[in-house]
Amino acid sequence: MKNLFVWLAAICIIIVTACSSDDGSQVDDPDSSIDNESVISTVLKASRTSGPAPLAIQFSAIETTHENKDVNTFRELAYHFTFNDEASGVWKHSNKSKNSQIGGPIASHVFESAGFYTVKVRAQDSEGNFNDAFVEITVTDPDKVYIEENTVVISTNSHVSEAPEDALLLTDQTFWPVWESGKRYLLMSGQDFTSFGPINLKKVQDIQIGKNGTNADPIIDEVNIERGKPSTSDWAARVVVSDLNSQAINLPNTSEDIYIIRGTNTSFYVGTTVEYYVLNGTANESQSMRYPSNIFMYESTNTAPTTSFNSWVLSNGFNMLGTELANPAQHNIRPRYAVNTFIGHNLFYNAGSAHHNIKLHSGGILLKEDEILAKDSMNSASRWIVVANNTLGDGSAQKNPWSITFDPQNSISEEGVHDVIVENNVFKFDFQVETVFGGRNLIERGNTSTGDYKTITNQNVNVLPSDWKGPYYIDAPQILPDSPQ
Repeated sequence: MKNLFVWLAAICIIIVTACSSDDGSQVDDPDSSIDNESVISTVLKASRTSGPAPLAIQFSAIETTHENKDVNTFRELAYHFTFNDEASGVWKHSNKSKNSQIGGPIASHVFESAGFYTVKVRAQDSEGNFNDAFVEITVTDPDKVYIEENTVVISTNSHVSEAPEDALLLTDQTFWPVWESGKRYLLMSGQDFTSFGPINLKKVQDIQIGKNGTNADPIIDEVNIERGKPSTSDWAARVVVSDLNSQAINLPNTSEDIYIIRGTNTSFYVGTTVEYYVLNGTANESQSMRYPSNIFMYESTNTAPTTSFNSWVLSNGFNMLGTELANPAQHNIRPRYAVNTFIGHNLFYNAGSAHHNIKLHSGGILLKEDEILAKDSMNSASRWIVVANNTLGDGSAQKNPWSITFDPQNSISEEGVHDVIVENNVFKFDFQVETVFGGRNLIERGNTSTGDYKTITNQNVNVLPSDWKGPYYIDAPQILPDSPQ
């Protein structure tokens, strides 16, 4: 089959225009040839295009258009992302390849090795028309970025074996150093640092905190990123926290590109004080607060019983990938407000009694998904969310009767949920209800359950306007595009 690629324009920092393929494949006839160039125009955006490993990036194709304006490109097109990262392996909980994602128009990936990667996406409609787009990603080696004394190894004793060459060695430490931008801090594996108190990161950029050595993850108290009085400028950005055993990860205020990689984290909170400072802060605070953006929780584990939420989220650009969350007092994860969100390949089980594995609602019905300031978004709807390839329940009896709920939190709250896809999840328990919807353009497809799969729609929508009560698409058809070329 002949494929003609049309390379368009120079690649922008985050936006790449479509590169088109003239030949396509019908869903029901792989040998059919269709002129696609004028049918679909695929647009691919990346949250970042360069940085040191590990580099976490969200990819979005929600701005893709179709020549038929009646086609809802969020729901009625399928997207096949490939990340050109063959060594990335498979997801522990879904057993699917990390190197691709098929389904909705949002996907995420963590590049753990230096190199150049061409990330592609194919958008395809039910007639077999398709169009491809790509973006180039550059991942640098952290050993070459954080050279010499820009790498700091911290040890509670004299043991610093396996430390990078020419690193600054802090031995026999009893307290944390002053955290500085542009540096990498490596805690000696197998050591306990809880007596040092929390790691507090404020107004730091391009910083990594991880472990040195191959023993057990270092034990720490907790990590606080932008905790306390919020920074109205120059907040924490491009921060990596990896392979630590912590009591909690807190990102209460404005921050961006924060990656929590592996490790054990008892609780995970994002944006918990944003609303307070918008409504009760000084004029400067209320005018300049932004939602935490591009937040990633990747392959972390939290299974210890807790008296609080495992995860509470208020974010624009949230991603939870390959995590294991269990035994919370309430919900496994509760996005209070979420825009541009991908929750995939996780294992959620044993939520609190009468609570849910995933509970998502919002602050209102304003469509402010492109508004970077929280000031005008406290009453905004959650929008553009893909929940895919997760496992709900561990096969044993679950305390919570309902698994996933995307709707207002009660029948008296006007909280909009808009443009959500719940697809290809596995429910390993016969829940009373697997999926609950209350909102607009909510899609369920390809999910399976050990029992009879059950859904509820129009839940808690009493005070929503009539045009927010559906449509709902239950057991919607699925399109499976080939890999982009």
